Amino acid sequence: MKRHFLISVLFFVFSVSLYPQEKIKNLILMIPDGTSSSILSLARWYKFGVCAADNCRLAIDPHLCGLVSTYNSDSPIGDSAPTGSTYATGHLSNTGFVATYPVSSGAGRDLIRVDPLKAYHPMFTILEATQLQGKSTGLVVTCEFPHATPADFSAHTPNREDKEGIAIQMVHNHLDVLFGGGMQYLDPVRRADGRDLLNELRLRNYTLASTVEQFQSLTPADTPVYGIFAEKDLPYDLDRDPTKVPSLAEMTKKAIQILARNPNGFFLMVEGSKIDWAAHANDATGIITEYLAFDEAVKEAIDFANRDGYTAVVVAPDHGNSGISLGNRRTEGDYDELPLNDLTGPLRACKRTAEGIARLIGETPSNTGKIFFDNTGIRLSSEQIQALMDADTSTNINLLPSEVARLISDNTCVGFTTHGHTGEDVMLAVYHPGNYRPSGVLKNVDLNHYMTRILGIPDLDSLTKARFSIDSVALKGLDWQITEVDRGRRLVIRSEKEKNLRAEIEASTDYIIILKKEKPVKRIPIGSLAIFVEPLQHFFIPKFLGDILKEELLYE
Repeated sequence: MKRHFLISVLFFVFSVSLYPQEKIKNLILMIPDGTSSSILSLARWYKFGVCAADNCRLAIDPHLCGLVSTYNSDSPIGDSAPTGSTYATGHLSNTGFVATYPVSSGAGRDLIRVDPLKAYHPMFTILEATQLQGKSTGLVVTCEFPHATPADFSAHTPNREDKEGIAIQMVHNHLDVLFGGGMQYLDPVRRADGRDLLNELRLRNYTLASTVEQFQSLTPADTPVYGIFAEKDLPYDLDRDPTKVPSLAEMTKKAIQILARNPNGFFLMVEGSKIDWAAHANDATGIITEYLAFDEAVKEAIDFANRDGYTAVVVAPDHGNSGISLGNRRTEGDYDELPLNDLTGPLRACKRTAEGIARLIGETPSNTGKIFFDNTGIRLSSEQIQALMDADTSTNINLLPSEVARLISDNTCVGFTTHGHTGEDVMLAVYHPGNYRPSGVLKNVDLNHYMTRILGIPDLDSLTKARFSIDSVALKGLDWQITEVDRGRRLVIRSEKEKNLRAEIEASTDYIIILKKEKPVKRIPIGSLAIFVEPLQHFFIPKFLGDILKEELLYE
């Protein structure tokens, strides 16, 4: 009896040592933006063709476990800003809102109960919560870095288009790694406000990389690091010059190498940003090749997680896009008799994306027909060539790529229903070292709850209350009074005990400046961002700001 009991105990201990509990040390969240589930089928046929089933799986395939319903607080078809914010904060929100509580749309439109007292309030994110755990944090994207999805995890605003303001927040939010595009948002010459964020990064001891050579030479010792490889977004993978721009997989691998040096663990968000952009353009080849580039990044993440034993990888799009399908009106009569080459041949013949071809046409309009044929294998009529040349001279910069994509699509068996987002459930894939993963159909808020649970984050809402308190509430009962909230987005407070002492907090930064007799004497970190909310004309600052001031100043 005792022997059997001892064997049972030993088996239990052995099992626990082999299979970790739900809590993990590292989390890699991977978002293929705008990826409808049908893209997986298209990507497999495009990449593998006819093959043995065991040899033609995408990196994501073994880990697919369910679906996610993604939507806004007031619409079943979501916008990237609020749908990404839901993954980051656990709350639904409005179109254009970045990690910001929604506003009621009224007239029965709201899909959830919206608390009017929280409207426009910034919400703490899962990335910011992991920083409080002592973990390193990183973002890897192929868009410009202050775009909607990366901003969702590291900034707070009801206006996703305020990319210059978002960039200020991101620079001040203590990211350990950021790889992507968007140099124009750091350089004072190209910023509308002339602010020098490159210098701010240098003051914060960031390593800066802008070339492939600099990127390849990065080591874990170079943290923190910003690697920015284009003025705006990075090129599509099919159009990318590997000597000038690293791939998404390379950036993911490098980010993991750097972040993994932290013994407390890390949080990394990787976005295949331009799958969504190609879907908006109805560029089938662009969508597929961008997804395959993303899948290579998934492989890097899964390979690391397998070796590490303490890392979870979660893969989920933020919404669908374009209604893409394998099969369209051209295939209605003989869809079940079409050979594989008829389905994938026209796609594989494309040497560049629609945007890449449009760029070549823009450089040499007189060679439009030849350029199109050389890159697609499709001969255009004189009318079609003229239509492309007319599109090239249009003031609408998106017209030529859209026309190129349309002409390619007309010669394929891929269908589209729209140039916009779609509201279907999207795929979910999860790798967990203890196989603790969700299944079935989740809501997007549920996915946030799953991620916070395995990271051991008890309550994001409590962190929001502590870190983003309205200014008048945070300073209530203290010997400091608000004297000004100016249009330059500064919060000015003065000491009631010492008239020559005042403090200033600049919006989107993480510090307070103490001035004596109008001269700056100290710059004190406040532990999180100070967010100025334009619609409310209030700052949101840490609730414990008074304690910070007491400790630093001792009421001199």
